[in-house]
Amino acid sequence: METLQMLKFHLKKERLNFTASWITTEPHMLEDMPDGDLLMLLQGSAGNVQSDLDKVIKSIVECDL
Repeated sequence: METLQMLKFHLKKERLNFTASWITTEPHMLEDMPDGDLLMLLQGSAGNVQSDLDKVIKSIVECDL
């Protein structure tokens, strides 16, 4: 009986925390740094904007994989 009371007390005090794992640490934020500057890629050649946008989108997709 005492064991059941202890279990009940433990479960009553334990709360679900859905946001505990939402904290993003600084090293985790820094690990996804792009290799190149995407803005410089766009400004580098003003002749073909569509091609530059395609390069930027491709780079973003590669980073997400």
